[in-house]
Amino acid sequence: MIPLADNRPQGAATPGDPLAALTLPSWRGFINERLLVAAARDDALFVHPHAQRTGGKTLRDRVLAAVFGAERVYGRATVAVVKRWPRLEDRDLVGYCAVSDHFDFRPGRLSRLCLPIALLRDPLYRAASLHGFVRKHAGHRLHALAQDHDLEEFYRRGRAVLPRYFRNLQCRVICGVDDARIALDMIETRYLGVGFTERLGVFANQLGGALGWPELDVRTMPPDAERYGSAITPAFQTMVVEDNAEDLVLFDAMANGPPYRIAPGTVAQRARTAFKKTENAARTIAGRYF
Repeated sequence: MIPLADNRPQGAATPGDPLAALTLPSWRGFINERLLVAAARDDALFVHPHAQRTGGKTLRDRVLAAVFGAERVYGRATVAVVKRWPRLEDRDLVGYCAVSDHFDFRPGRLSRLCLPIALLRDPLYRAASLHGFVRKHAGHRLHALAQDHDLEEFYRRGRAVLPRYFRNLQCRVICGVDDARIALDMIETRYLGVGFTERLGVFANQLGGALGWPELDVRTMPPDAERYGSAITPAFQTMVVEDNAEDLVLFDAMANGPPYRIAPGTVAQRARTAFKKTENAARTIAGRYF
């Protein structure tokens, strides 16, 4: 694995911050060194399962489209009638170098070599960013809710209406189920790279450097703590932490850098993971990704 830059972005949590108990990231991303040679193959397919509000649009437009051309990136932004990931066949992807869309990744039935890449964001800030995003999009199912309520109340009501949208979405997108241990195993065995939303440009150019891509111009956003910190109430933080325990475990495991480790957990947690593995395998065989 090739670590990314170790410097934490300005404005990130420090030991004296009220949010420091949540995450103290080293901000090193992950590149799977074992897959770099395979990534140079002509038939390699870069697969980007996009968890909304993690920087996926930027990864698609400023990285994948910049390298391969937008016309060679398969997804709803470039294809008029798009198929969902579990329904894709080799013939659908002729001429495409990458897939980028909203879906839960599980190994598909494609004959091509699939190399997933993804971004992770601190679940607290991902949840905080949803409010403004939904307010701007009139077609969103929760638009009226976001218009009528502040961040805390929007989250409280929204998670009851669309629980999947608010709870452990990043783990599910990474591996198909809401389990951090399964997600970490999937990352280490199948993912070419995983970076962080706040350090997207660093991750893109570290990956690009390893693959011989040209330097990529990726816009840097202000730190999440600077953008959202003042809006986060104790009650909001408590709800997010309760709803996103698995996403928080995965984020911290990756942010702390190699060797990537998650504690074994309690008997109940181990039983849950075993059940989720069985559930995930059954859905993969059945072609059901939800």
